[in-house]
Amino acid sequence: MIVLALAAVLGRDAAAAISDQITVGNTRVIVRTVIGTFEGDLRVLDLEDDVYHNELIETEEESATKLVFLDETTLTLGPHSTVVLDSFVYDPDPSQAAFVMTATKGIFRFASGRLPKNAYRLHTPAATIGIRGTVLAFSIDPADGDGGEAVVRIALEEGAATIADCRGESLVLRAGQSLELAWNPAEPCAAP
Repeated sequence: MIVLALAAVLGRDAAAAISDQITVGNTRVIVRTVIGTFEGDLRVLDLEDDVYHNELIETEEESATKLVFLDETTLTLGPHSTVVLDSFVYDPDPSQAAFVMTATKGIFRFASGRLPKNAYRLHTPAATIGIRGTVLAFSIDPADGDGGEAVVRIALEEGAATIADCRGESLVLRAGQSLELAWNPAEPCAAP
C-alpha cells in the first residue's frame, strides 16, 4: 500500500528503488562520520539507522561504527574502513540462510550471530573467511605505492574459521591463532 502511494507521488522508479531496499540490520554505534551508499545514493548514517542488502558502508578518519544484523551478528568497522553488505538472508530454513560481505580496507571485528555456521562468508582481497561460531578481528592494509604488497591480518578470539586464500589453499584457525596474508594488487585474487 505504501509503495503504491509512493509510486503515485514519486513515480514508479523511485518506488521500485525503495521497495528494493532490504533491511539487514542497523547501526548501534556511530563515531563521527559513517557513510552508506545504496544504488548510488549517499547518506550519512546516524544511530539506529537501517542498513541494507548491497549497501556500501565507509568510515572516515577517526570514525567507527558497530552494525548489528537481524540474527544478532555484529560487525564493527574502525577508521578508514570499507565493506559491502553483499547478502543477508535470515530464514527459518537453515539451508536458505546466508551472510556474505566484502571488506576491502580497514579494521574490523566480527562476531557471528544465530545463522548456521556454514552461512557466513567474509570476503577480503586476499582470502575468504568461513565462520564456525566465531569472534574474530581482521585488518586490510592497502599496498604502499606501486608494486607493493597489501596485507590481510586475521586474529581469532573465539571459535574457528576456515581461511581460503587466492591460490585455493585453505586452513582452519582456532581461538588464539592468527594469520597474515600478503598479495599483489596488480594481480587480482581469483575468488576462493
